[in-house]
Amino acid sequence: MGSRRLNVPSYLSHQPLFKGMNESELVNMADASQLRRLGRGEAIFQAGEACEALYLVVEGLVKLYARGAQGQEKVIEVAAAGECVSEALMFSDVAHSVNACALTDVLLLVIPKSVLLQAINGNGELAIGLITRLSRRFTRMVKDIEALTLQSGVERVVDYLLQSPVVDGGQDTVEGDITVSLPASKGTIASLLSVTPEHFSRILHELQANGLIAVNRRQIHIPDVQRLACYS
Repeated sequence: MGSRRLNVPSYLSHQPLFKGMNESELVNMADASQLRRLGRGEAIFQAGEACEALYLVVEGLVKLYARGAQGQEKVIEVAAAGECVSEALMFSDVAHSVNACALTDVLLLVIPKSVLLQAINGNGELAIGLITRLSRRFTRMVKDIEALTLQSGVERVVDYLLQSPVVDGGQDTVEGDITVSLPASKGTIASLLSVTPEHFSRILHELQANGLIAVNRRQIHIPDVQRLACYS
């Protein structure tokens, strides 16, 4: 993780959620916020704790997960740079229902809940922006539930690969070849997709055996996007 000094007002001005705020509002929010660095594996919050802030991921990856009675984990989400954590709790007094920890070294901007609510009261665009994010998150959760209940493990893995950020691709990535990079370990991705690590490995092996992907650690090369999309 870089050691550059972050200009918080400028950083906030480039985030879609805060684009409707003027310079003085951004400075006030920045002054009330705190930058927090965490090492890999460090806890951010735990289920049952009161939600007191909005966490904006500046660098690194944050894992949101549930923990079962026997200690088993279910990954709910992996939040990357530019994404928010806990925005769904800004309008209620409900405690965190999941745990959050740093999946890599992380830099967070911690915006106190009271400060964000005060800013929302004076800025309609900010309120609309937050509602829009909540709506998108809800839509994504519905799609995740549909995938979990209606799709096979293979279909979930294929969809995940096709929706992953492209790190290398030709001019026409819709029909051509692309390379995507898994943002976390295969075990974490398996939990996110609700398959066991062993099942995830078998699915990748099956796809590779059929010439649909080539696996090089976390780099997944897809020689024909349309062919993979049609596979079941």
